[in-house]
This record gives sequence, structure tokens and C-alpha cells, in this order.
Amino acid sequence: MAGQQMSKREWTMIHRLAAELAQRDMDDNLVQSAAAYMKANPQADFQAWLTRLAQLGDLFGSSLQTGRYRHELWAACGRLRPQPQSGAEWAVVLAWAARLQRYYETNMRQAVKISDVRHIELPAPPPVYHPPLVIAEEQAAPEIVIPDTPTSEKAQDLHARLKQLWANKEGNG
Repeated sequence: MAGQQMSKREWTMIHRLAAELAQRDMDDNLVQSAAAYMKANPQADFQAWLTRLAQLGDLFGSSLQTGRYRHELWAACGRLRPQPQSGAEWAVVLAWAARLQRYYETNMRQAVKISDVRHIELPAPPPVYHPPLVIAEEQAAPEIVIPDTPTSEKAQDLHARLKQLWANKEGNG
């Protein structure tokens, strides 16, 4: 895509997406982030990535609107016709849509002419991601093994002297 002329088909996608996102008061930073992700990972499945992002809702968000922005970008990209055919094409469409979105925000009548979204209901967002809860198994106390061998006289004598010292300390304490 770099250095190549964009086709009419690509410009159609760019303008439609930008016009819809402007009408939905989208944060263009999220669109730019999606473009950067696809530019760095052109082999990635963009729709799967965007679905996972939408499932995060406000988690790891920079505002209380993050969940809405993710949901609306997910819906707009899923509805976009024609669809980009590769990760590299998604990167170009998203990058240009983020730029043109600012234009359409100040020219809302033009945005409505291109893609009137006032009567398009957003689909329900994908189910929220809940990480699996991992509960550590309770660890049993280590088993104390006492050898069956008899203790030596020296050990018995030491034990008796310690018992005597403890008894004297408790009696004096």
C-alpha cells in the first residue's frame, strides 16, 4: 500500500467509516491505535482483534467512554461495506478514516450524506471477557516423618536437660 495510489473502493471505505465515526462522536485516538496495530501486524485477524478489544469494555481504558468507543468501532468496522481484504488494507483505511473523521466532525451534513447512522441501531456488544478464575489448591501441611530408630543416650540426655531448663525458666518467669 505504501507509495501506491488508493483505489476508489478504498476511498469509499475510508469516507464511509470516517463519516460514521464522526457522527458517533468517536475518539480518533482509538482508530489511530487500531491502524497502528494493523500496520505492525498485517497478518493479524483484525475482526478477531477488534472483538477482543470490544470485550474488554472499559478495562484498561483511558476514560469512562472507552467501552463505548470500542463497541462503536467494532460495530462500524463490522458494518463497513466493502470490507478491506487484508491487514495492510485495514491499516490504510483506519489511518485515513481517523484523519478524515476530524473533517467530518466539523462538516456533519456531509457526513450524514455519506453514511446516515441516526437510524442504525448498534448491535449488542460481544460478551464481556472474564479471565478464568484460578484458585490455588490448598497445600497440605508437609508430613512430618519420625524415624523408627531409637534415639541415642546423648540425645535423650540433651532433651532432658533442655526440659529442665525450660521448667526452671517457666517457674522463674
